[in-house]
Amino acid sequence: MAGYLAHFGLKERPFSTSPDPRFAYATREHEIAATKIQYAVEERQGLFLLMGDIGTGKTTLSQFMMTNWRADSQIVAGHVIDPSPETPAPFLRLILGAFGQPSFYRVEDNKVALREFLIDEYKAGRTVVVMIDEAQSISPKNMDTLQTLSNEQTTKSKLLQIVLLALPNFARKLTYKPALRSRIASGATLDPLTFADAIEMLRHRAEVAGGDFDALFDAALHRPIYNATHGNPRNLCILCDNILVNAYARRRNAADEESLAAALIDLSFKGWSSK
Repeated sequence: MAGYLAHFGLKERPFSTSPDPRFAYATREHEIAATKIQYAVEERQGLFLLMGDIGTGKTTLSQFMMTNWRADSQIVAGHVIDPSPETPAPFLRLILGAFGQPSFYRVEDNKVALREFLIDEYKAGRTVVVMIDEAQSISPKNMDTLQTLSNEQTTKSKLLQIVLLALPNFARKLTYKPALRSRIASGATLDPLTFADAIEMLRHRAEVAGGDFDALFDAALHRPIYNATHGNPRNLCILCDNILVNAYARRRNAADEESLAAALIDLSFKGWSSK
C-alpha cells in the first residue's frame, strides 16, 4: 500500500506484526526476562520457563536471545519453533536439526546422537542451549522426553540448557508432570507493558519506519490507545496500524479521535475499549 506510506512519509509499515528484528524494542519487561534467561544458561541450570500471554513479546525476546547467542563463540544455540510432534522420535529430530546435526529414524539412535553431540560440545568448553517456542503445544509424551533430556549431565553441570517459551496454560499441563516441573530451575513471566514502555516501543517502531510517532499520533490519543490494548505489544501494533489506515482513508494527515473510534469499531470483535 504505497499510497498509505507516502501519505504519512513512511518508508515501510511501522506497526506490522511480522517478527522483524529491526523493529524489536527492549522494554524493561523484556530486559528483565532476558537477564534471567542469560543467568540460567550461563549457570547451566538446565530448564528455564518463560510464560506470557499471546502478543506479550515472547517471539521478539526469543529472536533477541538467539541473535546474541549465535554471536557468542562459547554458546551453541538451536531454536525449535514448532514442538508439536506427538512422539519422541520426531521431537528429537527437531532438536538435533536445530543444531544442524544428523538425525535418525529410531528414538534410541537420536538419543545417542544427541548425547554424543552434547558431550563433544562440553569437552570443547561450549554451552549448548535450545530455545523451544510454543511449549504449551508439547505432547504429554514429549513432556517426558524433556524430563529425560534435563537429566543429561556430568557430575557438575547440565549438558543441555532448555529454555521453554509458553502460554500461561502450560502451568496447568505441568501439574500432570510433577517430575518435569520439579526440574525447572527458574522462570519468568512477561507482563503487559507499562504506559511509558508502550509509547516508547511505538515511537521506536515509527522511527525505524522513517516516521515520527508523536507527529502521527497526537498525545491525546496515547492513553486511549494504551487503555484499549492493556499494554499488549502485538495489540498495540494492530490498533495503531488500523488507526492509520482509517486516517489515510479519510485523507487525514495524522491520526485523530475519529480515526481511533473507527478503528475500534473495525476491531470490535476483539472487545477493546479506549475507556
